[in-house]
Amino acid sequence: MPNPIPPYAGICSSGEARRSGFGVEEAASRLRRLAWVKQQLAFLAVAHLNSTPEWEVKQALSLHAWLDAEHASLLRQRIPELRTAASALNQAPDGFLERAMAEAMRSQGTAEVLQAIYSVVRPELLASVDRYLAESNPLADHPSCRALKIIRSEEAEMLEWGGKAIGAVRANADEGQRWAEHLRAYVAAAGGLDGTQARPEQELPQPRAAQPLQLDLTPRRDSRFHGVFDQSIPADVVYADESRPIEERNLALLFKRLREMDVPEAIAGILAQMPGKPWGFYHDMLRQMWDEARHSLLGQVALEARGEDWTALPVNATFSYKLARFCTPLERHILLFAIEQSLMPAQRGKPWEYSIARESGDELSTTFHDFDWADEVLHAAIGKRHLAEVFKGDINQAFQQADALARRIAAQLEVEPMPDDAPAADWWERFAEHALRRKVAPAPQSSLKDWSPVGSKP
Repeated sequence: MPNPIPPYAGICSSGEARRSGFGVEEAASRLRRLAWVKQQLAFLAVAHLNSTPEWEVKQALSLHAWLDAEHASLLRQRIPELRTAASALNQAPDGFLERAMAEAMRSQGTAEVLQAIYSVVRPELLASVDRYLAESNPLADHPSCRALKIIRSEEAEMLEWGGKAIGAVRANADEGQRWAEHLRAYVAAAGGLDGTQARPEQELPQPRAAQPLQLDLTPRRDSRFHGVFDQSIPADVVYADESRPIEERNLALLFKRLREMDVPEAIAGILAQMPGKPWGFYHDMLRQMWDEARHSLLGQVALEARGEDWTALPVNATFSYKLARFCTPLERHILLFAIEQSLMPAQRGKPWEYSIARESGDELSTTFHDFDWADEVLHAAIGKRHLAEVFKGDINQAFQQADALARRIAAQLEVEPMPDDAPAADWWERFAEHALRRKVAPAPQSSLKDWSPVGSKP
């Protein structure tokens, strides 16, 4: 009588376990290519995040860049176990593959970016993963197969979103389709992303990558938004004013969360212009980029739950605009680091924000700010880890440099002011009264000129 207990630890069937598969060299070659493509996908998202105006696309680019970083790290952990030098992981594994991703990086506009990522690269990547899982021996190469199964699940979710997004972006659809065909020719010339496919002998289209990559880090918003360069900061004043009703202070916190979309934009600007760093730096910062975008989503969800049209609010991009225009990548990181450190004290930092949300009785806001606090503790640690050499552990030096940078930026704005895009002066009062269903006191006059990086997020 056969034993009813499933064999092979439940990993696979008898037939799959007896599959000859392929050897270590082939496994390492395929995985190295996929890991490199995953890294390039993350960098592609970073390069286009700021200039992409659609709010929902910014959200997805932030999430998918972090997932790609997670997947790349999974594969980078596995590849050295397959008798491959870790140093090889930072080099393009194939010249034609490098050309294909260089072309994708030069996508122009939302339609082309979506087509490049979700019509060309991700479908090809998923096909490569499926080929690997179908051909490899699932027992002999189990660590690789496990990693790829994790990747496959999340890749399918990303593709589902991407397909719907492409369908929603009707403008320039024809140009997007032509761009997809252009990129497919380059991917085919590389033998597919995994290098296993026949390489057609045909002349490739004229490459855009023949010209240097021109990064556009100016933050943009779609047509729903106004007040993108609003320099008033009433929410920052209101939430900190203990004389105002706790419900209004909580509402101010929710707006501050919504406004955080310009923090991932600032991080994208750091990453896009800091090549050659260790992979761990990009992995950590991409996590922080997604966290900050997620915090913006928390604000969006909380306001939607109240029935508020959050797109009618001046969700400004002044922070990312200033940093892109006036700061080097390292200076941007120093400012971000100082802000994160300033959020740690219990008296005026994230613990205090959490207590405001809790005391207001808003259960959703309480949950959101509880996790926001946890995220910011992680971000402070990330900053310490990657700027340790700059400050030698002296956080006060970071604060001093950040404060000097803020003063320099303020002086530069006097000479080169932001675009004029101010909302109505009483926008906070009108918003708060609608959301709270009662009158509120006028918010004190406020300006970004008074902002300090050692106080709170702008």
